[in-house]
Amino acid sequence: MAERSGVRWLFILGLGLLLLAVVGALVYGRLAVEPNSTPVIELGGGSLTARKVYGSAVEVATQWQEDARLTAVSCNCPAVGQQRDGAFDWVFQFFSPSVRRLALVAVTGEEARMVRESGAPYEVPTFSTDDWRVDSDQALRAWWGRGGGSMVERRPDTDLAMQLRVSDETGGSPAWTVVGLIAGTDTAFTVVVDATSGELVEP
Repeated sequence: MAERSGVRWLFILGLGLLLLAVVGALVYGRLAVEPNSTPVIELGGGSLTARKVYGSAVEVATQWQEDARLTAVSCNCPAVGQQRDGAFDWVFQFFSPSVRRLALVAVTGEEARMVRESGAPYEVPTFSTDDWRVDSDQALRAWWGRGGGSMVERRPDTDLAMQLRVSDETGGSPAWTVVGLIAGTDTAFTVVVDATSGELVEP
């Protein structure tokens, strides 16, 4: 009888140790992904979102051509889940109807500089800041909440690309396209957000 009781206690002890091991693994896994999740949601420019640095970009653009109009905003962030500073380098594209040329202006921090200009063989769609109401951080949160967050938690090496431009899908108003890509694979996750209304644009 005593022998059977000892076996029973050894069995219970074994189950207890197994449960502790499982709980420990779950806690470790949770702690392992949380440092990635918090900084990523703060990206999209961190405190320097696309709209907040736009003033620096347009100042350079109007020195180039007084009639410079905004045609696109973009950024790329490699291995977004491993980033900690919460800052993006933004690139703004402007079109001048008078000379039919395009200019690229890059903004690092709050410092803007002309990168290059080129000819445009046709009229390029532009948009105003009145139509651009959804900032980069809001677009990133939409992507994150729709599944981008889970993607980054699984693969912190996910590359992130964001672009704002006029879209036919929104009737000619600007839209944010946010894409998560895993290098070396065909895996991609895309969310499109109407930059005027903030609504998700279904494919």
